[in-house]
Amino acid sequence: MILIPASSYTLIFNGAGMKKGLSYCTKCVCFFVILALLISSAYNALKWKDTTGEYLSSVEQLYSTPEGLIDVVFVGSSHCYFGIQPAVLWEKYGIASFDMSVSSQDKNSAYHDLIELYKTQNPSVIYVDLHALSYDKQLVVSNVYRNYLSLKTSPNSIALVNKYVEEEDREAFYLRFPIIHTRYRELQKNDFVEYAPNSFGRGEYITCRAGESWLDLDIVNDPAVGDLSEKNREWLENMIALAEEHNSRIEFIVIPFPVGAEEQAILNAAEEMLAKENYAYTDYNRMTDQLGMDFQKDFADAEHLNVYGAQKLTSLLGEELVKKYDLPDHRGDERYWQWDTDLKWYENTLACQRMSETVDPREYVSVMTDLSDCITLVSLDGDFLNSEIDYFEVLEPLGMNYEEYRTGGKWIYRDGRLEKISENRIGAETYYDFSRYDRIKIAYEGPMNPENIAMGRKTYQGSSPLTFATYDTILEKMAVCRQF
Repeated sequence: MILIPASSYTLIFNGAGMKKGLSYCTKCVCFFVILALLISSAYNALKWKDTTGEYLSSVEQLYSTPEGLIDVVFVGSSHCYFGIQPAVLWEKYGIASFDMSVSSQDKNSAYHDLIELYKTQNPSVIYVDLHALSYDKQLVVSNVYRNYLSLKTSPNSIALVNKYVEEEDREAFYLRFPIIHTRYRELQKNDFVEYAPNSFGRGEYITCRAGESWLDLDIVNDPAVGDLSEKNREWLENMIALAEEHNSRIEFIVIPFPVGAEEQAILNAAEEMLAKENYAYTDYNRMTDQLGMDFQKDFADAEHLNVYGAQKLTSLLGEELVKKYDLPDHRGDERYWQWDTDLKWYENTLACQRMSETVDPREYVSVMTDLSDCITLVSLDGDFLNSEIDYFEVLEPLGMNYEEYRTGGKWIYRDGRLEKISENRIGAETYYDFSRYDRIKIAYEGPMNPENIAMGRKTYQGSSPLTFATYDTILEKMAVCRQF
């Protein structure tokens, strides 16, 4: 018989107990780590990502910007992100500007958004659009969410909520899940995959659409001064104090929009107050003639400038900016790659608009060949050899081989090279990857069958012999499709 000392029993059982204890603790830690990862993943999918429209987020763009690069900031609502194009200031002067703008940005949101920007940036100049003087509360629920759910959780975001949201509703804004969980049914690709411009965009919204607007010059030039509410006065004073605390110069502007008599009277009151304190104020509504503003062509809708109107406004503002302030030209500095890419986005948008509007396939080809960040699928289908249009003459500048041309088919034009990838033969089928997430199916189901070119549920084959489908590799989406 082997005798084991009592002390050994204690060591054995204590050791086993310790192993069990460690195993339990390890399991608990693993459980909570996995739970945290799941919650984080769910939040990233469900969180509010749109502050300026179509998954564009000026807040995400700010967070993507390395510290200390932004020199000029424009604060404001949709009038700001429609009306100011940082790409223009970058192209002309190398000025690193940013639109810290949110749809229907109110006074409270403007102040706290600027605080958020100052956490990582040291801008020399701040421009504040004064549209927020005309309202205290949001009229659209989605705009409440854009303004109050976009900042990262911090003392600043909590202060933002506390100032605006009623006490009984604040918990939902703090936790966010009680609000965003309702988005399950509306989730799309960019809820799971970052929308490309949110890594390089400079806060703007670029649109070429045109809609009629109006401006009553009698109202704009009416000198009547209204009442400047306590909230409006406090906001102006707070914005001035915040800018001066961070050694930024501050100016106040009115971006062109159809103003009413009551709004103009409030703006006049603000102008009067700011003049007494010797702060710059510019009402660009009074300068529409100098801007050469066309109210039928330079507005996207009744209230907002489109890219053409924004180009005029930003160009004039830029001229004034460089006269007043000694700002560095950062062009050529690789740290400012976001402004370079933003300019490409801006230029591609204008080029694709030309391509979508032209009725001449030669012009389409001419513009297309100048684009360095696009891929174009070229399709020759149907009875193209007997058309009144000489399609070979159109396509020869791309490097089209005449023998290949005569048989028709599908080609990919990329980086200055044309490559045939499919024949017009029943049963032919191939695929081409435009990006990690977009694959186009190229088949032949018969002459000009819609299913001959398809990406997801969308088809691109038209009823004309020549089809161009141009994919923007910057935005990672089909930019324009035309048939000739």
